[in-house]
Amino acid sequence: MLNLYRAELLKIVGNRWVTGFTLWLFPVGALGIVLFGALMTLVIDDFSFFLEPPLWTTTMVNVWSFPTNILGQMFLIGLTAVTFAGEYQWGTWKNIIPRRRRAALILVKFLALGTLVLFTFVLMSLILGLGYGLIAKIGGVPYGPAVTRTTLSDFVRDYGFQAFVTFLTVLITAIYAAFAAMLTRSILGGVMVGLGIVVVEPISTFLLAPVAFHFDWTFLLTFMRLTPTYNIGNVTSWVLQDMPNPTIAFYYEAQGLPPPADSLGFSLLVLTGWVVLGIGLILWLFQRQDINS
Repeated sequence: MLNLYRAELLKIVGNRWVTGFTLWLFPVGALGIVLFGALMTLVIDDFSFFLEPPLWTTTMVNVWSFPTNILGQMFLIGLTAVTFAGEYQWGTWKNIIPRRRRAALILVKFLALGTLVLFTFVLMSLILGLGYGLIAKIGGVPYGPAVTRTTLSDFVRDYGFQAFVTFLTVLITAIYAAFAAMLTRSILGGVMVGLGIVVVEPISTFLLAPVAFHFDWTFLLTFMRLTPTYNIGNVTSWVLQDMPNPTIAFYYEAQGLPPPADSLGFSLLVLTGWVVLGIGLILWLFQRQDINS
């Protein structure tokens, strides 16, 4: 299994153009931002941008919010579509599957994608966190907060939660693209259908609200609380603001109902459920698929 995982990592990374524009673009872009900021600090005596530099804790945690929004998911859709649909277009499934268990191949692909994205954004957060510190030092301004046991404890907790929810988001996004790629057996089809799901899913939350109001179907509001988009936002809200996601409260208040206060654990459980069910569906589909057709 370890050898299969290593081979999958090498296969994904070996596609340099795809990984370059969907993964390595982020840490390289972060490095460019840091170098530009350092240069501007050296050139301009009174560089007002750095009078209030961002906190290193906030900077490093906020990095993880990008792959959980629609724009970040678009990059992940492209990478996943190539990873899964490419096997059909290049005919590699036919050569691999007779010697490997299908379930292991699929699980390793999801694990390799998830860990690569985690590595990418850990690297990006380190570049920005340390880079802003360098810029602050050049500009002669403080860069907080001070490193204490409490600060580190809070930072590790928030950073870990945000990284974990990003990992779950990556897997959910990969499920969308993998499902589309297996049905269409095309990289372009996987990208287009996957992007469609990523765009429609958060929009459907807002479309369900008027229907719930008009027909008094309050159960639809409960359904909205089970969507990935809502729960991703809820985890982010708890980590960054220590409060539940306020976006859905309006819908409940409009119906004269007390707004929910879904906990961090609730959202993590829902997101984990989406991952388990989604990967299970992919495995079920792949086990019954005729690769040679």
